[in-house]
Amino acid sequence: MDHIRELIEIEIAELTEWKDRFRKNSFFELVFILKGKGIQSIEYKTQAYQKDDFFLLPYSKCHAYEITEPTTFLFIRFTEHYFKNLKNTTIDYLEWYSKLNYIIGFYDFNTGLNINDEKDKSHVKKLFEILLLEKGQPSDYSETLTANTLSSILTIISSKLILSEDFQKKNDSKFLDIIKHINQHIIDDDKVSILYLSEKFNISKKYFSEYFKRNSNESLKEYIQKTKLQIAINRIKYTQSPLQEIAWSLGFTDGSHLNKALKKHFGTNSSTLRKEKKGLL
Repeated sequence: MDHIRELIEIEIAELTEWKDRFRKNSFFELVFILKGKGIQSIEYKTQAYQKDDFFLLPYSKCHAYEITEPTTFLFIRFTEHYFKNLKNTTIDYLEWYSKLNYIIGFYDFNTGLNINDEKDKSHVKKLFEILLLEKGQPSDYSETLTANTLSSILTIISSKLILSEDFQKKNDSKFLDIIKHINQHIIDDDKVSILYLSEKFNISKKYFSEYFKRNSNESLKEYIQKTKLQIAINRIKYTQSPLQEIAWSLGFTDGSHLNKALKKHFGTNSSTLRKEKKGLL
């Protein structure tokens, strides 16, 4: 259990005034407001918070709270290696890691996540309550329950990362479902193969490539490459992960291979992206 505790932290903090905390930049952080009101600032953009709101914070330290009413925060911090090290759960690590990469690539770290559906809000609240209960009253199955609960929260978050309105208007529902599937399984080569996609979405294998290109104006291979690069850009900007690790995790042979692809498709490289994030340019 000790190695797991190093990969996830669950903390409750009752605050009347915000003070910067020591926060490892290798951690994701989910924040749930148990009570209180105030204003949250992420990357110098602000939004009001109140009881039952929740946020996914970027890796960067540019966030703070202006507390207008004494606030109780529930912080859940975890690394991208958390699920990989679990021993007593049936969670498919590759599927979960694909989903996490999708969140990193398409989550708007500047504005956060807006969930307006009351049912979704209710589900999220109950899931956070489970995490809170397991922290206060740990049991023999706490590790499994915590992992499955956290996975469920991330599933809801990933399901809310919608495609642009223009993209949705231009394409039929089947193609949108295909894109959503690819985005959420982007590093699972088997689940984004033509064979798998054609069978899952009931499209002839011979016709699938033509169908995909007609709807997206690019080949499946090009779309997957571009999506992986978008994920790489955000991981470079918002994490301190070594370039080599980012490259390997997304299927590139090494950092040099990733940099060449970034230059070709986006006209940038890892050094430029990290300098931009630090405000050095």
